Amino acid sequence: MQLNFQKVIDLSYQVDENSPRELPIDPVRIYDTATIEKDGYFESRVDLSGHCATHIDVPCLMYADGYTVAEIPIDKLTGEAVLIDLSNSKQPGDQVTAEDLQNWVSENGDIGVESIVFLRTGMDRLVNEEIFNQKWIGYSKDAAELLVEKEIKVVGTDACSIDALAGHQEDGLPPAHLAFLGAGIPQIEDLKNLGNLPKHFYVVIAPMKLARSSAAPARVLAFI
Repeated sequence: MQLNFQKVIDLSYQVDENSPRELPIDPVRIYDTATIEKDGYFESRVDLSGHCATHIDVPCLMYADGYTVAEIPIDKLTGEAVLIDLSNSKQPGDQVTAEDLQNWVSENGDIGVESIVFLRTGMDRLVNEEIFNQKWIGYSKDAAELLVEKEIKVVGTDACSIDALAGHQEDGLPPAHLAFLGAGIPQIEDLKNLGNLPKHFYVVIAPMKLARSSAAPARVLAFI
């Protein structure tokens, strides 16, 4: 297959002490272990959770028999993508429901099997404010189940969690996480620059190939 594109857009945050993250994940720590002035060369160490900055979650986060980051099927890391933009209709704390998705499909066309689906909530506009990881927008259980039924292969969001805030406040584990990861669908959180994308584009997802890890920071590139 030959890709024809005019622009590459980076959908990833820089990994540093100010990277977005879902609480209670600790901030990234980067420190020098050698400097040009003292040692003649520069080297640093990074202490971070896999769940910080733009990152990918995989099934072993919720399921003991789920695959790790290093075991992500390679076909899930590239492909045709669709952008669901609800940034003008949702407010912080809202849920994206199955009805919202059905309405979007009615207006924009169906979501194809094996699609990569990115959700623009507009939360990226609030990334430097406390509200970003305190009152975000995400999928309800029925919305997640609808996307699973459509046999998508990856899901992503510009918010700090794929789940609606309500899903984290209920008893038990967040239902959208359970639905997506239970179906073997990796999820990408803390995307940026979704407002620069058309409805359809091509994506390359490049996480660190971490063994024994349920998540990893990822460089996510859109080709348009």
